[in-house]
Formats: sequence, C-alpha cells, structure tokens
Amino acid sequence: MSPRVSRHRVLGILGGGQLGSMMLDPLHRLGIHARFMDPDPKAPVAVRFPSTVVGSLTDEETVRAFGRGCDVLTYELEAVHAGALAGLAEEGKEVWHRPETLALLQNKITQKAYYDRLGLPTAPYRPLEGKDDLLKFLRGPDEIFADFPQKPLVWKAAQGGYDGKGVRILESLDQANDVEDTPGLVEQKIDIALELAVLTVRDRSGNVRCYSPCLMQFDSQANLVNRVMAGSVEAIESWLPSTLQKMAQEMAAAVAEGLGTVGVLAVEFLLDTQGRLWVNESAPRPHNSGHYTIEAACCSQFEQHVRAVMGLPLGDTSLRSSAVMVNLVGSPGSVGPAAYQGLEKALSLPGVFVHLYGKAQTRPYRKMGHVTIVHPDLQKAMVLADQVEEHLRIVTE
Repeated sequence: MSPRVSRHRVLGILGGGQLGSMMLDPLHRLGIHARFMDPDPKAPVAVRFPSTVVGSLTDEETVRAFGRGCDVLTYELEAVHAGALAGLAEEGKEVWHRPETLALLQNKITQKAYYDRLGLPTAPYRPLEGKDDLLKFLRGPDEIFADFPQKPLVWKAAQGGYDGKGVRILESLDQANDVEDTPGLVEQKIDIALELAVLTVRDRSGNVRCYSPCLMQFDSQANLVNRVMAGSVEAIESWLPSTLQKMAQEMAAAVAEGLGTVGVLAVEFLLDTQGRLWVNESAPRPHNSGHYTIEAACCSQFEQHVRAVMGLPLGDTSLRSSAVMVNLVGSPGSVGPAAYQGLEKALSLPGVFVHLYGKAQTRPYRKMGHVTIVHPDLQKAMVLADQVEEHLRIVTE
C-alpha cells in the first residue's frame, strides 16, 4: 500500500479585527494552518496570534506579497484591495469570496444596482458623482423624490462607510452642505418598523444554508447595532411573522446564489410600517449580527466561513437556544486605556458569555466586545440583557 501524502493548505485571512479573532477557535479545532495580516500591530488577532503580519490591506503589492504565501485567501472586512486579490486569483490562488464579488459590494451604487437586476425590493435611489451633483439634484428632485424635504432622504457614501460612518439623514438643503464631496447616492428614507439580518453560507458546490432571521436594534446616536435577538420561528413571530421570516431567507439566498458566494454573506433588511421587506445592504464576511451563533447555534458563522472557504462540508445552521447579543462599545466621553466597569457582575449572571476583543484603547462608540445571553425563553434572555447593559460599561482607567 502506498503511503498517504498529506499537504497542509494555508488559509490567509486579510484583517485581524474581532471578526478574524473569532475565527481562531474553529481554525485551531479543525487543524487549519492560517496566516493573518492587519495594519495594526495591536489588532485583536495579533494579541492571540503573535505571528500576525503587519501590513496595509489597501496597498496592492503588500496584499499580493502576503497572498503568495497562502493557498486560500479570505477577508474579514471589505476594506481590502480587490485588484490585488484579482491578481492573486490569476496567479492560481483561491480567493473567497471572489474579488469581483468584493468589488461589487464595496460600492453601494453597484450593490444597489445588483439588487435591481435581481428584481429584489430596495429603497428607490439616485447615484451621485459628488456634493455638487447632490445639491443640484435636491434643488429639483425627480418624481420619486418630489416630496423632499417633507420626507427626509438618506445620503450614503459610495465607498468606505461602516458602523454609521458615511451615512447622513437629510432633512434640508443646508444639511446637504455638510456631506463629504465624494461619490454616493441618495435614497428614500423607509418608515422603519424593524431591522433584521439573515446570515447565509454557500459552499463551492452551490449549496446555500441560511440561519434564522435575527432582529437588530440600533443606537440612535451612533447608528450602530446595539442589540441582536435570535430565536425560533415562534420566538420572534410577534415581531416578524413566519411568512416574512421565510421571505427574508429566500431573498438572502437569492443574493448569495446570484453572486456565487463561497463563505458567509450577511444580508440586512428593513421592514417598513406597512409590512414590506426591503433589502438594505450585504456584507461578504462574518457579521456583527451573527456573534450570537458562537453559543446559540449548532455551528457558528465563523466556523461556517472557515469550512466553506476550505472546501469542507457546511455545518448545521439551526439554533440550540434563543439568544440576545449586546454590543460593548466605548462610553461617550471616554478616551484612553480601556477599563471594564461591572465585569464581575455581568460574569455572575446565568447564561452570559462575555467576549472582550483585547483592544487596549477605548473611544466613544468603538466596538470593544460583546456579550451573548442564551436562554430557552427569549423574553427572559432579554431581561438578562437589560441587566448586562445596566452594569457593564467600557470606560477609561
């Protein structure tokens, strides 16, 4: 019998933030050899993975040099040089999601046009070349936007926006003068009843699985996700009827299938006050809305992403428990070395799992960690989440 020859394939992950850090556990358990690169030598991954390469994610030659030392490449954030990834793919490297998918989703204008091509409902919008184009448009809006400023509009930068940055609500022409002079779009402001997300995972054979829709609550000041709630169809039925839960999963799967994704893709939706679902945005990576899957799902979004990009079978997306995830962000007015006020109290609560990202410095609304609360009863998980929010604060030393 001839000996079996084992070849260790190296997975390169661009980005060393908290999302990358949460991939470390499944990487270790599955015995996958990995390399990380991040521009910050004190990034969360670097704290746990000292061999992390320090380098710019937006410099073409730096990305290509890193990628040549890997067999498979993926990323934990969108701010990566897509052209460099395309070049690596031409050299024979496996890149997931594909560079053209990243390039399409990096730009909110091409992303919205993609939803149009699929025939998916998305808020009516108008592409803009810059601030002058925006002001000219607002002085004589077309029929779709004729009721501005009685009904506000949403301005979004075409590229680079994240965590509430690059998004402005426009209620007057004067406010439009304050936006960045950069390509972007304006869209109708939806009368939102609820915001939700569906995590999809697709393998190389085209199999798509979806997690149950999760419900998102946002901090009105920072426009950041403050809380995520997940549970069975019955557990969230009072907020989101089962017919709409199924519709959201079908629409999210259509986005993933149309793009030909390999790995996790998060699709965010808006539910308006008339009960209509609108596709809002998509992220080609593990997502803040899916942190709860580490404790509450049979297979977490982070393991799913690793499995998919490495050609392994997909895991079970069903939930083992209802869950609430609470984001931990820097307190307003706190800038400097991070301290965790009320950590002991939070850790003493039942069903509470605290994740601190190891970021040494805090600043207002910076993502510093999250807490997941699991309980068979979603309402009781929400009560525990209230207690966590009451006690746990990120402040300065």
